[in-house]
Amino acid sequence: MKKIALLFLFSVLLYSCNSNYSVKGKIENMPVQKFRLEELTVDENVFVDSGTTKVDGTFELSHKTHEESLYRLKFEKGKYILLVLKEGDKANISGDWNMLENYKVEGSAGSETMKGFLVNLRENIKDINTIQVIMDSIKANPSKDSLRKSAEADMRIINTRFMDYIKKFADTTKSVSCALFAVNMINPAFEGPYVKSFYEQITKRFPNSTSAKSFAAKFSGKKIESTKAETPTEGTAAPDFTANTPEGTSFTLSSLKGKYVLVDFWASWCAPCRQENPNVVAAYQQNKSKNFAIVGVSLDSSKEKWTEAIAKDGLTWIHVSELNGWGSAIARNYQVNSIPGNFLLDPNGNIIATNLRGESLMQKLNEVVK
Repeated sequence: MKKIALLFLFSVLLYSCNSNYSVKGKIENMPVQKFRLEELTVDENVFVDSGTTKVDGTFELSHKTHEESLYRLKFEKGKYILLVLKEGDKANISGDWNMLENYKVEGSAGSETMKGFLVNLRENIKDINTIQVIMDSIKANPSKDSLRKSAEADMRIINTRFMDYIKKFADTTKSVSCALFAVNMINPAFEGPYVKSFYEQITKRFPNSTSAKSFAAKFSGKKIESTKAETPTEGTAAPDFTANTPEGTSFTLSSLKGKYVLVDFWASWCAPCRQENPNVVAAYQQNKSKNFAIVGVSLDSSKEKWTEAIAKDGLTWIHVSELNGWGSAIARNYQVNSIPGNFLLDPNGNIIATNLRGESLMQKLNEVVK
């Protein structure tokens, strides 16, 4: 009996040392729905588990992982929560379906760190959006040139502060998943030396992390042409991108090769954009049956406001957004510093015109789209 008891105790201890992580939650006002958990790896999103929420908004799941990893808890209507989980974590999530971005999480140090990062990120983006609204208003009145220069200087300061915050977080966090998530917000075409240094150090900081090794290996295989990207101009190839539509599906710009494409940068909060939208609608209606498409790239951070503006303004073309405001990687690749802004591409994906407005947009489309 003593041997059996000792064997049982050993089994319990062994099980506890190899315990799963668990995720439990209660989201107020959430309709009953299916959810899924995905692991976000260097190359793909890997399905882990799924389930159905209960009437009271509760849900739970558990799984096993060999090391800390980044996960996405995915709900309907494109809503999700990012989690950083490792063995032994008991993540407990609470929130409201109508304001899911304000969720709270306990019992998982990595997930709490990620949540804090996202909150600070959102505050920085609000500052950028505020200055951009001021700049857009000033640009509508050319006589306020001195105010424009002051606003542009403020924007540069805020952008620098924003980037410095991301770098400091990536360099100091004790979570490898949080560090990798943060550095992947930085465009190596602009910050090549920093990103190179980060990946050289990440495997030393986290020597046992498979994720760190995978991301570092992938980066080392990339060729960075320069530390400063060339400004996309007429006659150059338009930077390709992939982003989600309002429905949560993935869209890639290069899938439209063979058509003339207007890549239109805008946002629901941008008054000049909303004023220009009727002209874009008219141009689309006249040319949509021809070899022509529009891809609206929104610099919104609120999905609700983005989709409301699409419906209200009658924008019936393709729409994508990273919902990251002025932190948009697509906007950085196109070096968009103000909106509205657009790029007209030929069927080969080359830029043939930029910043077409009103009648000039219609005239250019009449000239090239047949």
